[in-house]
Amino acid sequence: MSANLIALQNRFLGRGETVYDHLARLREQKGALADEDLLALSRQLNLPPAHVRSVAKFYDELRRDEPAEQTLRVCNGESCALAGAAACRERLERAAPDGVHVADVTCLGYCGSGPNAALGSGSEPRVFSLAGGALERLEQALSDDSEFSAEEPKNVIHPPRSERETVLLSRFGPDFAELAVARKAGVYRALETALSGEPAAVIEAIKTSRIRGRGGAGFPAGLKLQTVADAPSKSGDKYVVVNADEGDAGAFIDKELLEQAPHTVLEGLILAAFAVGANQGFVYLRGEYPRALSLWRRVLDDAEAAGLLGDSVMGSGFSFHVRVVPGHGAYICGEETSLLRSLEGVPAQVSFKPPYPAIEGYRGAPTVVNNVETLAAYPYIVQDGGEKYAELGLGESRGTKLVSISGHVNQPGLFEVELGTTLRTLVFDLAGGIPGGKQFKAMQIGGPLGGILGAEHLDVPLTFEDLTAAGGMLGHAGIVVFDEHVDLVEIGRGLMKFCAVESCGKCFPCRIGAVRATEVFDKILAGRGEQADL
Repeated sequence: MSANLIALQNRFLGRGETVYDHLARLREQKGALADEDLLALSRQLNLPPAHVRSVAKFYDELRRDEPAEQTLRVCNGESCALAGAAACRERLERAAPDGVHVADVTCLGYCGSGPNAALGSGSEPRVFSLAGGALERLEQALSDDSEFSAEEPKNVIHPPRSERETVLLSRFGPDFAELAVARKAGVYRALETALSGEPAAVIEAIKTSRIRGRGGAGFPAGLKLQTVADAPSKSGDKYVVVNADEGDAGAFIDKELLEQAPHTVLEGLILAAFAVGANQGFVYLRGEYPRALSLWRRVLDDAEAAGLLGDSVMGSGFSFHVRVVPGHGAYICGEETSLLRSLEGVPAQVSFKPPYPAIEGYRGAPTVVNNVETLAAYPYIVQDGGEKYAELGLGESRGTKLVSISGHVNQPGLFEVELGTTLRTLVFDLAGGIPGGKQFKAMQIGGPLGGILGAEHLDVPLTFEDLTAAGGMLGHAGIVVFDEHVDLVEIGRGLMKFCAVESCGKCFPCRIGAVRATEVFDKILAGRGEQADL
C-alpha cells in the first residue's frame, strides 16, 4: 500500500515533494490544521482525501484542530515530572483564558532546568523554564492578558575530565554555528582530506575505529557504510539520512550537537555521503527543537554558499544536496524505517526487516541512516585515524560517549566520557551525587524502552554489552536519576503509558501489551495489586 501511495504522490507532486511536506508548511503558516484544510489540500494536490488525513492524523502536531490563538505545552518527561510539572500544568489550566490551549509535550530538551514549557503556535514557540518564579509570572500574565517574558533555559555543558576524553566537545559551543568560527577551528579539514582521496579510505577509517551507532542499536557504523556502498541501486540513487528525531525524555545530546556543533555534524554527513556515493541527504529534525530547526536552515545555506554543499563540493566533482525535514511529534519516527516512511510522505508505520534500509531504504534505494552523534564523530576519525579513536573505550564499545544526566543530581548537564566509565562515576563524581544528602534509589537509562537500574548496578561500565547484561540498554545515554523518595511504580506506569500512546499500532504486542501493562500499574497504584501482577 505504501508503495502505491508513494507512486501516486510522485505522479502528481514529483519526486521532490510529499503530502507530509505540504502539511508541515500549512501547519507552520496557520499554527493548526482543521478538516477543511485537509480537504482543500487533497483537492489542490489531486490526491485522495483519505491519504491526506491518514498522514496528518499520524502526527501529534499535524492532527490537532486547535482553535486557540496560543498553545501552551508543559513538558511531562521524567525530569520535568520530578520537578513538579503535573502541578504546574494544573495551575496553568486554571489560569488559562479561552484563547490559550494547555497541552502536554514530552521533552523540550532542557532536562536540567525543569519543569519546562513552550508557548506559541506555529514553528517557533518560546521555550522557558517554569522554575524560579516564572510559573507565578506566567499565571499572572494569563489571568490579566499581559506580556510574559522569560529567558530560554540552557543545559550545562561540563568540560571533560581529561584531554584524552575530549573528542566531540573539542569543537563545540554557541559560536560554532558560525561557519567562519567552525572553519578556523578545523571543521571541514577532514572533508577536504577525504575528497582528495578515495571513498573507500573513509569507510576503512570508520571500520578501523570500531565505532558503533550512537542511536541505540549499536550497529557497527563502518559495516553499515560498506553495505550501502556495495549495494546495487535500481534507480542509481543512494541516500544519507540524519536521524535527529531525539525523542527520549532525559536525552538532550543530539540537541546540543545540532546547536553547538552543527558544522561538525554536517561535515560527518557529507563524509558519509562521499563514502557511499550518495548525492542527496536529509536531516530529519525533531520539531520540539525549534532553535535547532531555525539554525540548521541557516547552516545549510551558509555551507552551500561556501561551496561545501551543492554541486561539486569543494571543487571535487562530488555533488551533495541536503534538506531539513521537521518532525511533528511522532516518537516512533526515531525508528529508522518509520523515519523513512515519514520522509516518503506516507503514514510512518514501522516496516519489517529485512530488507534493511542499507539495502532498500528511502524510495527503495540503499540508504545510510545515522544518528547525530555518530556523524559528529566521523570527522575526528577521518582526520586523526581510526586507530586513535579505537584506543578509547572498553571491549566492543570504543570511543567516547556524550551522556546527559538529569533528575535528582547536584550537577545535571552534558558530559563526554570514555566508554567503560562506571555508572557510579557518572552519577556521583561527575554529576555530584544526590541533593540534600538523600540516598540514590535508581536511574533510568536509554529512554522509555531502556531500563531502570538500581544501586546494585552502579559499578556497571557504560558499554553496550554491560548495560544489556544488566537488564538495561545504552540507547542515547540519557540518564534520569531518582532519589529514595521516588515511587518507581509511578515511574514505570508513566513509561508504559508513554509507550501505549506512542505505539504506531502495527504490531499487537506493542499496541495491546503497553496498554495492558499500564492497566496493571494502575491496579497496583490503586492498592489492588496481586502477586501475579509482578
